Amino acid sequence: MEKEKKILLAVDLNFETGFVLSSAASFFRESAAKFQILHVIPYDIFSFSGKKNSIKSKAEEVHKSIEDKLKESGLYYLNYEIFVYTGNPQEEIINFAKKNASDIIAVGTHQRVGIKEIVSGSVSFYVAKHSVCPVLLIPLKNTLKLTAKELIKESALSLINPS
Repeated sequence: MEKEKKILLAVDLNFETGFVLSSAASFFRESAAKFQILHVIPYDIFSFSGKKNSIKSKAEEVHKSIEDKLKESGLYYLNYEIFVYTGNPQEEIINFAKKNASDIIAVGTHQRVGIKEIVSGSVSFYVAKHSVCPVLLIPLKNTLKLTAKELIKESALSLINPS
């Protein structure tokens, strides 16, 4: 019997979330997998002004939004658990993977290079560079031009053992 793989799927709630979820699910459909779906709310001291109720409310909203994306994408059947954290997204993803012994991290990437990557930062680049486990980068290039059916057919790029 194959050991269930723990797949950390880091998502940012935008129009591409369904595509990232579908791509990761299709990539791992042949194996026994538990998806640990993680969204990190960037912690900005000015956003919440220390109001715990505000953070909790936002986390509940994010959780529901991820559930909705799973249903819209037809992925409600997956073996998954949703986690919503606050903090620095790139650091929280790495820490979560270490703490939960994730077998692989799947994350979408806009494939920015050069000065664009330096200026805007890249969560996926940071994760690939600092991860202790393999990282699956799901390219989001040109997703604006594609229909939902075409998005599902887009291929995923695997970056194995990034260190």
